[in-house]
Amino acid sequence: MAKRRPVKRKKAKSRRRKKKTPAVFVRVIASLVILMVLVVGLALLAHHLLLRRPAKPSVSPSASAQRPAYEIFTAKVPPPPPVVRRPEIRTGRPPRVAIIIDDMGYDLALGRRLVKMDPAITFSFLPFSPFKRKIMDGALQAGHEIMLHLPMEPKEYPRVKPGPGALLADMTPDELIAQLERDLEDVGRVKGVNNHMGSRLTAMDAQMRQIFSILKKRGLFFIDSRTTAETVCRPSASLLHLPFAQRDVFIDHVDDRLFIRRQLKLLVKRARKQGYAIGIAHPHPKTLEVLEEMLPEIKAQVELVPASRVVALADGG
Repeated sequence: MAKRRPVKRKKAKSRRRKKKTPAVFVRVIASLVILMVLVVGLALLAHHLLLRRPAKPSVSPSASAQRPAYEIFTAKVPPPPPVVRRPEIRTGRPPRVAIIIDDMGYDLALGRRLVKMDPAITFSFLPFSPFKRKIMDGALQAGHEIMLHLPMEPKEYPRVKPGPGALLADMTPDELIAQLERDLEDVGRVKGVNNHMGSRLTAMDAQMRQIFSILKKRGLFFIDSRTTAETVCRPSASLLHLPFAQRDVFIDHVDDRLFIRRQLKLLVKRARKQGYAIGIAHPHPKTLEVLEEMLPEIKAQVELVPASRVVALADGG
């Protein structure tokens, strides 16, 4: 009997070891799974935080940053509005011309050169552009008038995107107004607004009335760049009594010096017919060169003025 007891104990211990082995194995596997989940979770969190970190500018201040496309020009550019002959404009006074440089804020070096030009030239800045503040500070000190170049949905969207801060056709009224407010706050110190692209949105009555109601409250004017012949901006502005004018001549939609010269001469010719005219150009090197060359000739024939002064003449036409 004394010999049988140890045998029984060994069997019991053996059974206990067999019972414990699966439990330990399960605990080890569970610990590994938990560790793997924690590692994956931490990796995902780190990746998310890296994506949210603001990217540093990849261009030097003297270079041009990646910018949205300029206005979309097809083979047939939307025509200017009909010539308005105003009897109340005094004869004997030189016609008034406003030249607006759109798409400002993406090329610091060229922007600084433009700022040195005649202070009557108006600059229209794209919202959220990287060099907007640096160029604008110099422009304001030099006496230039500042506008918001408001990105709006073109017919070619989404193949062609108007850039950061764009107003889109499918936005709700609240979304549209909220985005407009953000764009205005981002640029700041503006006297008026003109559209960047917008061939779809400027043909939509309800949306333009919503936009114009905000501009009216802020005491701003609007200049229709006329990127489509189907624009409804004039009747919408008239309904809200918003100070309003329209582009007469696109100056540099063909990047050619000879063409730019011809367009500037066309701008002067149109001003002579109706007493005023608005030309829109862009920050192209060739445009800058031709303007530097031709401004004395232009100013000998017309009075070069900020955009707001031409709006005062054109409003209600």
